Amino acid sequence: MNDSSTKIENGDDDGHGKHNANMDSLDIESPAANAAPVSKQELTVSQETPSSPPPSGNCCATMWHYGGIPEAKGYALLAMGRGAAVMSNIVVNAALLELALDAAGCPTGEDLKAMEAEGTIDSAADYECTGTVYGQNPLSLISNIAVVTGLLGAFFMPMIGVILDFTPYRRFVGILISVIFTMIQAVQIGIGPKTWFPMAILMTLAGFCYTIMILTAFAYLPEICEKAGQQEHAQYTARFTAKQFTTQASFLILMGALSFGLGISDNSVKTARLSQALNVGIISILFGLGWHYMPSRKARREIPQGKRCFGILIYGIRQNVRTAISIHREYKKGLRWYLLATMFAQSSVGALTTVSVVYLSSEVGLNATDISLFFLVVLISTIPGTKISSKLSKVIDPNTSWQLSMVCLFSTMVIGAFTLGDAENKYMSLIWGFSVGIVLGWFYPTENLFFSCILPKGQEAEIAGFRVYCSMILSWLPPLIFSVLVENGVDAKWGMTFMGSFVLVAALMLKFGAGTWEEILQESGRSELAEHDTTEESPLQNNIEKSSLEKTGVDLAEKELCGANSNV
Repeated sequence: MNDSSTKIENGDDDGHGKHNANMDSLDIESPAANAAPVSKQELTVSQETPSSPPPSGNCCATMWHYGGIPEAKGYALLAMGRGAAVMSNIVVNAALLELALDAAGCPTGEDLKAMEAEGTIDSAADYECTGTVYGQNPLSLISNIAVVTGLLGAFFMPMIGVILDFTPYRRFVGILISVIFTMIQAVQIGIGPKTWFPMAILMTLAGFCYTIMILTAFAYLPEICEKAGQQEHAQYTARFTAKQFTTQASFLILMGALSFGLGISDNSVKTARLSQALNVGIISILFGLGWHYMPSRKARREIPQGKRCFGILIYGIRQNVRTAISIHREYKKGLRWYLLATMFAQSSVGALTTVSVVYLSSEVGLNATDISLFFLVVLISTIPGTKISSKLSKVIDPNTSWQLSMVCLFSTMVIGAFTLGDAENKYMSLIWGFSVGIVLGWFYPTENLFFSCILPKGQEAEIAGFRVYCSMILSWLPPLIFSVLVENGVDAKWGMTFMGSFVLVAALMLKFGAGTWEEILQESGRSELAEHDTTEESPLQNNIEKSSLEKTGVDLAEKELCGANSNV
């Protein structure tokens, strides 16, 4: 992500790397497509009053009212489409794994337990399949997809940021990639015993397209904040998340009901075909409407004189390096350790979905429909988890609370890994899913609270974008470790444990590296601002280009990429 300078007084909008690393054209005009830049005076007014009053007496109309800001409505629709896509691709992952195991001649789940009951094998828990497919252990297929997707995202992230910052093709890129992504989803309806490996390759490409879709959508967040004002924008981001959550849960419920009604709930391949067919119909509508509302924009920043093509990419990478060096030198108590912890914690949480699909399918015996039910339970249980986060934040500081959430998440992963494989009833995994959801519901809000408290005043845009980059850069490593362990005959439960250890490393970094909460606040200037209402500049302002934008909600949306990038 490129650090970028925002100069409201000159009419330039911020182009900072709000494009999380993190999956977010034909030029359809919208009312705001050629709107004039927002002036400083206009920005002040927009922070106080919405563009138009919300409708009264109609709950649905109110939920879709965004003050006459088309970008906000478009962003909500795109987020809903991505939510449906993530859930559908979880089902496809389960089917891909089952087909790969079948191709390698490896029995799984209920078949293993039946073989144990018949005396064919001594113990289902100790059984190891030595079969391979295309030179790899079938259990490592899904994690290998996540590895390739993560590497592509980490490598091309600066390049994507350059395109979004220095060219007027943001909307074109978003529409083009959304079309390609939808076409891939449509092709994957043909998943089967003879096509599963090409579908796995397409899954890697789909994951990379998803990354770009998220980045292009995130690029509109600063403009939404400018037009709506920070307080109104905070409500919008909450509604974005609520709509995406509702779409994910609704998709799983609808897909599960249809699979049971059609009598295919025990067939993972047919369930995956149904899921992708439903997914294609939904995202075609939501993506189409979403990009219809998204206006075209001019380039955020001027191309540096004398720089072209590859030189611009190097310029963007150097900006990230300068940001990292400045943070390392100036924020040694809090922000530096927070970003390092984010690198490890988000890579582990992002890989949880991928690796858990492998574990639940191969070790516990869940089919595609069962796995859909598992993730529905996880989604619903995040709600009480957020309540825990809220209560604890009133008692202990965010640093301590976030550390505790990571320790609990690691413990929950390990307990599930070492107990579910021997459980007599496979649906005991739903209890584990409920526990995982509660901890994740605690983890994410606390992480965002921590970040908002230590964010240096006046550097919201730059650091928010850099945080997104940090959350993505190691996303390939936990799946790679899992694949290496599986390829060397190590049980999947140990792969789950090593993957979970990344959040434990993050917690230990904060425990033994970061300063006290008071020191962290003092270093970032937040405690002085709260006590004395000063406007002292932070040290980073001398090293990073200035920005006048407030924090835009990327911290809330960034978790979508980290948690979903490995699913698609």
